[in-house]
Amino acid sequence: MFTNKTFTLEKGLIVPMENVATIADCASVIEGVSRSRNALLNGDTKNYDWDSGYTCHQLGSGAIVVQLAQPYMIGSIRLLLWDCDDRSYSYYVEVSTNQQQWTMVADRTKVSCKSWQSVTFERQPASFIRIVGTHNTANEVFHCVHFECPEQQSSQKEESSEESGPGEPSLAGPQLEPHALQAPSGSSLPSSPGSASRSPNRQHQ
Repeated sequence: MFTNKTFTLEKGLIVPMENVATIADCASVIEGVSRSRNALLNGDTKNYDWDSGYTCHQLGSGAIVVQLAQPYMIGSIRLLLWDCDDRSYSYYVEVSTNQQQWTMVADRTKVSCKSWQSVTFERQPASFIRIVGTHNTANEVFHCVHFECPEQQSSQKEESSEESGPGEPSLAGPQLEPHALQAPSGSSLPSSPGSASRSPNRQHQ
C-alpha cells in the first residue's frame, strides 16, 4: 500500500485539507436521529424539507455525534442548520479522541444561529465531534442538515453564516408517518421540524 499524495502531519496526526466527515472516508453518525442513518454526511445540501434530509436530537437530551475514521488534527468545521423557515437555533460543539474527555470548541448557546455555520478553533486532535443543540425558536428539537470537517471553502450561495434575531415559530408542518421511516437502530423516529416537540431518543453505539 502506498500513495503519491503528500500529507501534512502535526504531532503525528494528519492535518486534513479535504472534508474527512464523509461516508467515503468511513465517518459515521453514531448519535442522533434521522430518516437516513448518515444523511448528515452525504454531502447533499440541497434536498431537504420538513420530512427528510436532516439529523436531529431532543433539546436537553442527547446530541448529534460524528465519528471520524481516525484521529485528525482539526481546526474548523461547518454546519448547515435546517432553514426552511425563519427559526433560529443555539448550540455548542465539543471534540474528543476517546468519548470520555471532551473539549468545547464553540459556544453559541447565547447566539441566534441560522443556516450555514462556520466554526474555527485552535487546531487539536479529534476523532469525535459532538453538536449539542440548546435552543430552537420553533420547537424542542435541534435539526442539522449537513456537517463537514474541516470547513471547505466553496462557492455555494447558501454559505453565509447568519447570526440574526430569533425567528418566529413556524406553524406545524406535516407530521411524519411512523411506518414510512427508517430510524437508526435503538432510536425513535425523527421529529419533523414543524412538529410540536416530538421526542426522539438518543442513539447509542
